[in-house]
Amino acid sequence: MASIRKLMMNRSSDEGMSIIEVLVALMIFTVIALGVGYSSISILRMTEDIRSRQVATNLATSELDLARAAEDPFTIVNGTRTAVVSGTTFTVTRSTSWVETSGADVACGTGTGTLQAKRVNVTVTWNGKLNTTQPVRSDTLISPDTRINDPSLGTIRVSVLNVTGTGSAGVTVTVTPTTGGAVLTEQPAATNSDGCSFALKVTPGTYRVSIARTDSIDSVQVVNPSSSVVVTAGGSVAAQFQYDYAGKFNLTYASNIAGATPKLPDNLDTSYFSTYGTYVDSGRKSQISLHPVTSGYSGVAGKYIAPSQSGAGCVSVDPAAWSAATVNNVNLAAGVRTEPVAAAPQGQIGMNIPMGVVSVKNNGIAYLTAVSATAPASAADPGCATAMTYTFGQVLINGSVNVALPYGSWNLYSSSTQTGARTQITSSNLGIVGSLVGSILGGNVVTLDPRLPR
Repeated sequence: MASIRKLMMNRSSDEGMSIIEVLVALMIFTVIALGVGYSSISILRMTEDIRSRQVATNLATSELDLARAAEDPFTIVNGTRTAVVSGTTFTVTRSTSWVETSGADVACGTGTGTLQAKRVNVTVTWNGKLNTTQPVRSDTLISPDTRINDPSLGTIRVSVLNVTGTGSAGVTVTVTPTTGGAVLTEQPAATNSDGCSFALKVTPGTYRVSIARTDSIDSVQVVNPSSSVVVTAGGSVAAQFQYDYAGKFNLTYASNIAGATPKLPDNLDTSYFSTYGTYVDSGRKSQISLHPVTSGYSGVAGKYIAPSQSGAGCVSVDPAAWSAATVNNVNLAAGVRTEPVAAAPQGQIGMNIPMGVVSVKNNGIAYLTAVSATAPASAADPGCATAMTYTFGQVLINGSVNVALPYGSWNLYSSSTQTGARTQITSSNLGIVGSLVGSILGGNVVTLDPRLPR
């Protein structure tokens, strides 16, 4: 200590702290201040998170109390709501399931056991929740005042989901006996927001479950679909549907041909390709309603029949069935369909349907008919083994007319009446319209080729 005092006494009274010492002191102060500030903020956030968790716990308890207060467990459905408390937004999510005699949790579209009670799960989250903090979760079992079923009767559970996999609400359900069973004294209610409906205390037997809703259609394009179920004593059975409001498609045929629209067959088929498979619609339309598949549809003129063990089908109408080839000394790339287009439920969108177009000359007035044919080998047509016939009506009137046909090979005929004897139209009176470079006339057969040069 004496030596230190001596050094301090020897310092000049004019001497002070150096710049380096000041900077070091400031740096140390800054580090300490930042640490204190961060600790204070962390403590405040943790305190706020604890308070929010207490609020979330109260909200979960309140949600379960509301569920327990419901007189009918069938009215308790999935749902989400928000609540703002002291500036914090809380999200309350309620999910429900039925509990069978086995103890398993099932939805209205699954399971086969007798329904005993309803499980209600509540999850509460909030904005600003710390990443390390778990949401508040709580659940309860709700038993009905009376037994849902008795050992001598059964239950039909109906599940109707839309294209997104969530419930389709407001769908009318009708249950009718087909073998055994008995007419229901009261039909099930329309589906709730979960897409569920229930027929309780049903006499054992076979029943037809049908559903309906205006402007709605199922995944196989049925407007009023139905399902057959067998009800057993003491058990339950599910009838499942995918059903949604239809999307509408406005059709433009021969969209690849410039100029005036050619004549179209009166009985034209149209095939629609999607991830759900192929749907063929008969009869020419300007608009069609389809199940609103998110990935969309590609429209193809003609009736597509997939090859099977029983036959080669009819694939030439599908551009995607045409492989790369050389025709008329032109290298052609493999055919492709038009890009899929999707219409939202209750929405509308246009759909282009390309076709081949033929000019037909005729002296006099006559009816025109096209019949699928075997193509010349040089055409590399994938073929249509199932005979297709398309009629145009009385379109041959002293001159030339352009007519549109599905891709593939065709013989064309004229007749004095729609059902009268046919006379084949020769190649000298036929011509190919547009830039279908692979299309050829081989003999009297016209092959309409969708492929483009490569």
